[in-house]
Amino acid sequence: MKNFDSYRIINIIFAGAIGLVFIYSCLFLPDGGQHLIPSFYTDITGNSSPSLGLSRAFSALVRGDVVLAIQFNPHAIKIFVFFCFQFIYRLVSLKVERLSFIDRKIWVRVDIVLTIGLFLVAFYSLIRFTLQIIGSHFIG
Repeated sequence: MKNFDSYRIINIIFAGAIGLVFIYSCLFLPDGGQHLIPSFYTDITGNSSPSLGLSRAFSALVRGDVVLAIQFNPHAIKIFVFFCFQFIYRLVSLKVERLSFIDRKIWVRVDIVLTIGLFLVAFYSLIRFTLQIIGSHFIG
């Protein structure tokens, strides 16, 4: 029986969750598709956020329509590439423990640094927007 340590479990959970995001994106057409996840911020405030159109953009990207994806959400490509990289990295990480020439501790540290760095790059616009909204409620 394989050793299911916490790193392996995290990789399985992340790969599964990201896989579900891709399946969700495949199920709905980008143009006119009835996506189940609305923009709650837009529904509540009436204002748009940087995440508006992300589901439709992902649906366009899984079909290879980059131009349409950018029209739906200009941040979608960075976020989609982040998820693609993470999905592949999670699957590769499940096999790393079998490779004797790779130091597992170094692999995990590289994973943490890469994931945090790429997350900040991919989600910068959404993070900045969220901090501005929080700041405006507490400061102004």
